[in-house]
Amino acid sequence: MMNTFKAFLNKRILCLVGLLFIITLNVLAQEQKVADSLTKIYHEGKLPDTAKLELLRQLSFNEVRNLNLSLTYAEELIRLATKEGNDKYLFYGYFQKGNKERILANYPEALDAYLNSANVAEKTKVSARIGNAFGAIADVYAKTDNFSNAMLYYRKAIITLRNSPDSLSVAGNILNAGEAFRNNKIYDSALIYFKESEKIFKQLDYLQGQAYAMGNMGMVYASTSNDNRAEKNINKAISVLEASKDYEPICEYLIAMCDIYQKNNDNQKALNYAQRSLSLAEQYNLKEQISIANLKLSGLYEKNSEPYQALNHYKDYIIYRDSIRNIDSVQKIGNLVKNFEVAQKQSEVDLLNRQKKLQRALLFAVVFVLIIILVLAIILFRNNQQKQRAFMLISKAKAITEDQRDQTNKALEKLKRTQAHLIQSEKMASLGELTAGIAHEIQNPLNFVTNFSEINTELITELQEENKKGNTDAVNAISGEIFKNEEKISHHGKRADAIVKGMLEHSRSHAPEKKLTDINALTAEYFRLSYHGLRAKDKSFNAEMSTDFDPDAGKINIVPQELGRVILNLVNNAFYAVSARSKEGPEKFSPTVTVSTKRTNDQVLLSVKDNGTGMTSQVKEKIFQPFFTTKDPGLGTGLGLSISYDIVKSHGGEITVISEPGVGSEFTIILPSDSD
Repeated sequence: MMNTFKAFLNKRILCLVGLLFIITLNVLAQEQKVADSLTKIYHEGKLPDTAKLELLRQLSFNEVRNLNLSLTYAEELIRLATKEGNDKYLFYGYFQKGNKERILANYPEALDAYLNSANVAEKTKVSARIGNAFGAIADVYAKTDNFSNAMLYYRKAIITLRNSPDSLSVAGNILNAGEAFRNNKIYDSALIYFKESEKIFKQLDYLQGQAYAMGNMGMVYASTSNDNRAEKNINKAISVLEASKDYEPICEYLIAMCDIYQKNNDNQKALNYAQRSLSLAEQYNLKEQISIANLKLSGLYEKNSEPYQALNHYKDYIIYRDSIRNIDSVQKIGNLVKNFEVAQKQSEVDLLNRQKKLQRALLFAVVFVLIIILVLAIILFRNNQQKQRAFMLISKAKAITEDQRDQTNKALEKLKRTQAHLIQSEKMASLGELTAGIAHEIQNPLNFVTNFSEINTELITELQEENKKGNTDAVNAISGEIFKNEEKISHHGKRADAIVKGMLEHSRSHAPEKKLTDINALTAEYFRLSYHGLRAKDKSFNAEMSTDFDPDAGKINIVPQELGRVILNLVNNAFYAVSARSKEGPEKFSPTVTVSTKRTNDQVLLSVKDNGTGMTSQVKEKIFQPFFTTKDPGLGTGLGLSISYDIVKSHGGEITVISEPGVGSEFTIILPSDSD
């Protein structure tokens, strides 16, 4: 009985110790010695399973000096969480493993871990975890120069995280997406993303995040020859990140500083920055940064006429470059996307020591509790002093912050007004093209009305003459002709009235509503209006109009005016492309635009195909970005396809494009078939 009671007491004390330990972890995480303390507890302590999992999570997060050791802790966390069936900590394990492998430039292994973390996060249905996993996958794609996949996952991450309370992760993924734009030399988009992330970091009072945003903006300024702003931003960022011992971005910022001084022919300062970057990267085994720094030093030494030093650094660059981006790594990443399997490792660490006596366990528990209480007292005292100093600093900075906030709000309002003006300009351009087509359409019924009215006037004159003669048969025949002509006048008048009403419906200002619409009729109408609109502007323009409508396409639930704008935009672009190719003068070229529809089980496909100039893969990646256009200056705002993309998305659909230079393009709208 006594032994049973002692065992029960031992378990209760161990649970209490574990709970106290978990509560203390976040406080201890502020201290540089926390990793050593946690490691000692991990190897010597006897803790409940929940405490073990939390301990391993903290160890893998806080161990920054030895990345391989941190990786070992993450792998042990995966093993133990899998054994316990704890999806929360299994996600943390895979995510931390991916972080360490990415820093070590082991990109296939990092992507493997992140994909596993995404699978586990989907099971937990926690938006913050799912979004962070998507963002981490995007980071790997960005590091391996797969820009399209990187942006796809960054968008998924940002959308998912905006539905969670994790504003810090939203800002982090916006920052990383901006970095992907910067690496692809899309500097205007990069600056927009960096500034948005900086704004969120400021709202969260997260100084390290603000430093990332400032440093990345500095690199953009350096690339666009704004050296003063670049140097100011980068120096601020380095100062903050050195205090937090975050060396990976510091290495990149130092290389940016090196580029600035090299461009200004100050080779000695440029050399100093490059050597400093290499030293930090080698100290913390940052392979990609080592490769970049060696390449930079090789060029600088070659410029200084030191071929021996230049050759040595170039050899090191080749070694690290090949270790990061070798063919095997690229193949591994491709295989992971197609066929992913979860890898598990057996732990080499024995977490339990069942041979210890009950007396030693009880003694350790008591001593440990006393140590925790003492450490808490010391840290709470220090934190109280830090809070007092921080309060004084915050009070001084409050006025500056409020002024900056007001300036930012004014700039945002100005940006919104500019955007609204540009979108309205695009709408008016679309309305002008539509009006030209409608004018041609309405001319036909008006001609019929005029012609039949003139014929009736002549017939009435004949009727009066025959009536005077008393020729009843002729009077009856003429009156019959007049009646038939009146029916035709009425028919074509109603046709003109319907066209005018359609135009008014298109230009109305109140919010449009969805309604069941015959997709074939709508497509044919806007196809015809586009052609006549272009013919009204350019009488020399001519093209073959081909249609292939599925009779079963039927009616779908849409806003006809909005989808009509999309069809009009796509058809106008197709006519522009075939016209441009026709002007290039290929022999026996017949400009053709084909519009088709097709219904599947639960979707309706609407396709616009041309045999025009086509697009390169680089242009195709950018066509849905706002303000991007391939048309000559003054012929397009660059908003047509961007607005069309948003309209299709608002209908729950998708828009895809297939194009080949010199062959043509095909845009396909995929809509849900919400029919009767």
